[in-house]
Amino acid sequence: MEIIIAILSVVIIMLLYGIYNLMLKYETLEDEVSQFDSFIELVYTSMRTAYYRMKSIDRVGSFESDDESGYIFKEIKATMELLNKQFNLDAKEEKE
Repeated sequence: MEIIIAILSVVIIMLLYGIYNLMLKYETLEDEVSQFDSFIELVYTSMRTAYYRMKSIDRVGSFESDDESGYIFKEIKATMELLNKQFNLDAKEEKE
């Protein structure tokens, strides 16, 4: 009987240590996910701001010409449009 109590006590201590260790790992992971979410929100806000600035800079189409700056501007604009389609920066459609 004493041997069974000793074995069960050791098993309970091992299980408690395992639970404590998993709780610490879970809290660390939760903190990292929270930081990553904040980073993603910051990137999204930056992209949305850049998209709106890009649209306001070229509201009259003055940068779209055949010289080098026009070419670079067109490439940046195309990239921003691609990001807009992918991340819905102008919020025209509601995402599920």
